[in-house]
Amino acid sequence: MSHSPLDLAAYTARIGYQGPLTHSLATLVGLHRAQAFSIPFENLDIHLNRPIGLDPASLAQKLIQERRGGYCYELNGLFRLVLQQLGFTVTPLVGRNLLAGYPLRPRAHQVLLVEVAGKPWLADLGFGANGLIEPIPLVTGPEHQQFFDRYRLQAAPQHNIHLQLHLLGEWQSLYTFTLDEAQPSDYQMMNFYYSQSPDSPFRKQRITTLAAPDCRLSLVDRELKIRRADGTVSTTALANAAAYEQALASRFGIHLPATLAI
Repeated sequence: MSHSPLDLAAYTARIGYQGPLTHSLATLVGLHRAQAFSIPFENLDIHLNRPIGLDPASLAQKLIQERRGGYCYELNGLFRLVLQQLGFTVTPLVGRNLLAGYPLRPRAHQVLLVEVAGKPWLADLGFGANGLIEPIPLVTGPEHQQFFDRYRLQAAPQHNIHLQLHLLGEWQSLYTFTLDEAQPSDYQMMNFYYSQSPDSPFRKQRITTLAAPDCRLSLVDRELKIRRADGTVSTTALANAAAYEQALASRFGIHLPATLAI
């Protein structure tokens, strides 16, 4: 099925990107970084009982026109559309969350494999507070410094690859993935479960995160955390719904279409 082309001018204006729009590594890195700093990870539509569409029109309307954020299927879905329109070969993949302190979850995290000059790169704008700011080469071993965070890929059994973040003095696995290509129907099923099931972790907390060059912002229900480049973390408890909405607007640029019970 063919779709109307995405409005690239509107997209680049949304993320404040003024660099080249070519089939090049510079474009891939520049767009990824600009989107990471501009479009937040958020699951608030789930708590507003609004359906989450993954078709191009729905993604463009919500993330570009309404200046909202989304979760991995939306954020990486939009980025995939942009890259494909620019001529990149993009293979959608599926990962499993491995964050310490969480129960082992099903394979349900969308990530992207992007080819540039015949070489594969991992792109992912949908992992929230600890996710990549820039894509990294699909090579296990080397470390990649991105502003004040450091990442690496590690080979794991059964053809798995772990994305790891150096945090609190040690390497922590964020998620694992294989190179098996995912299909749109896979993401539709995952999106339905995570947005509709009462067992979904996204129905239990209202989550909004955003990266910046000097910090990571995270708003979980009424708790605002700021992780800074020097490793310090400040936590603020927001008093009420009005303070919550003010934080959404001032910190994340989000203006909700309806009042969120919180």
